[in-house]
Amino acid sequence: MAVAIRGFIDRYKGSGKTGAFNWFFQRISGVALLILLLGHFYIEHFYAPGTIPTYNVVAGRLASLGWKLFDLSFVVFALWHGINGIFEFIDDYVHNGWRLFLRALFWVIGVFYLILALLTILPFSATGGING
Repeated sequence: MAVAIRGFIDRYKGSGKTGAFNWFFQRISGVALLILLLGHFYIEHFYAPGTIPTYNVVAGRLASLGWKLFDLSFVVFALWHGINGIFEFIDDYVHNGWRLFLRALFWVIGVFYLILALLTILPFSATGGING
């Protein structure tokens, strides 16, 4: 009986291998996401009242380097925060051969979305559109 209970406890106690780096930057990315989200919400809804965020308005903003950095930092922090959270869940609760596959899968998904964000945000130019 004691062996069965010990096996159950060992299986569900968490990994303990994630370390302080992931814990700390999970909190940092959460705070950064909150600040970026509030800034985004303020700019879109309160900064210029009466303007509807059309394609041309957003394209005009994305022509500036500052807005590109703002949006890319939003994407990077969101990807880090989300995928790091998934990795923590995998490390804590997946205890078989699926762990490596799932971590690799979410690395691929994260890199795919980062490339997609770069290809979406960076091509905007000062002409207010996408470079041909």
